[in-house]
Amino acid sequence: MTIILAILICIGVGYWLNINIGLLAISAAYLISTTMMGVSVKELVTYWPLNLFFIIFAVTFFFGFVIANGTMEKIARNAVFMARGMPSLIPFALYGLVLLVAGIGPGHYAVFVFLSPLVMSVASRTGMSRLLGAIIIVSGGMATTFTSISLGGRVTQGILENAGYDAATAASYTHTLLIDSFIYQTLVFLVAYVLLKGYQTKSLETERPEPFDAQQRRTLWLVAFIVGLIILPSTIAAFLPAGSAFAAIASRIDPTFISIIGVVLALILRVGDEKAALAKVPWGIIILLCGMGMLIAVAVKAGTIAALAQWLAANVSPAMVPYATGVSSSIMSFFSSTLGVVMPTLFPIVPDLASNAGLSHTVLLSAIVLCSSLTGFSPFSSGGALALAGVQEEAERNKLFYRLLLVPLCGVSGVLVFVFLGLLG
Repeated sequence: MTIILAILICIGVGYWLNINIGLLAISAAYLISTTMMGVSVKELVTYWPLNLFFIIFAVTFFFGFVIANGTMEKIARNAVFMARGMPSLIPFALYGLVLLVAGIGPGHYAVFVFLSPLVMSVASRTGMSRLLGAIIIVSGGMATTFTSISLGGRVTQGILENAGYDAATAASYTHTLLIDSFIYQTLVFLVAYVLLKGYQTKSLETERPEPFDAQQRRTLWLVAFIVGLIILPSTIAAFLPAGSAFAAIASRIDPTFISIIGVVLALILRVGDEKAALAKVPWGIIILLCGMGMLIAVAVKAGTIAALAQWLAANVSPAMVPYATGVSSSIMSFFSSTLGVVMPTLFPIVPDLASNAGLSHTVLLSAIVLCSSLTGFSPFSSGGALALAGVQEEAERNKLFYRLLLVPLCGVSGVLVFVFLGLLG
């Protein structure tokens, strides 16, 4: 409770006094871990979420070239110009693009990394709600990430097999998760489209944009090459035997390091100025997210996740099992990754929970996946963070930060209603 209270205090004080919440979180992490948990300062430093820091730094640095030399704006202007006859469909076009990229290979992670800047740039050019842009990114990415050829689908099937299910059952359950996720996440998008007035999206481009200059054309080829490096190996590997060369290559592909390679190539090809691109890195957002990540890591060290899973298995009545697992997974996902922590932690207890409560296994699995993935809207998670980082206007970014804190609450509540109505699994 102390750590949860500290998180709430950091958010409240930061908002009230206009102080970077990350700085407050670092201070709270230091005070709690060293005075109450006996954690050394040397160990505390290791709680800095280096992976999240590196992801945001590398991706925003690479796309900093695309933004600084005007390529991103021109892409967005061309996209808006082509849709000038039916601007209300721009959100649907973006959602379809996200569905496609997430489902064909690298999954939701590649969407969060590479499409956030484009979606947010189009939102800026059309007056579309930035929150709707974030929903397009996160919901679209999670809607198709469980396809059999996507990274998310393959990882999920492996987790289910490790939880004790045979390969055929694991594949069947993964397919059910895909259907449930696609239906629910698409419903979230449609509701957001109506509530956030996506139908009022306007094409602000009345004249055809100027053609791309030579530097911008090189930038486009570079972006296509970098995105291809991420998508193609995993997509091709999905249709080849497990031991193929492409499978080995795909297993070593990392979007973060590929982005750094993209930075190096951008400098070699002279597509932009290094200092101008580096200035596009959102350092304030990095401090905020990594500072909160450090405080959250302290919560994990305190045994929050393990205690939650143990309590859930021992104390929840059968009738409340679906709701408790959903809420628990959403809380755990706030502290950690859905694929990396929540699913491996909770999936193994599903067989016993389902048997004792007389429930379908897929109902519990879907509740866990949907509730935890909806926490991905939080600005402290990778999806919400990268959507936030894609917003260039400071005022809009600050507004979006607090709105992203509310979306998980509404989304998880909707999942629980679906459970009550028997619409999952």
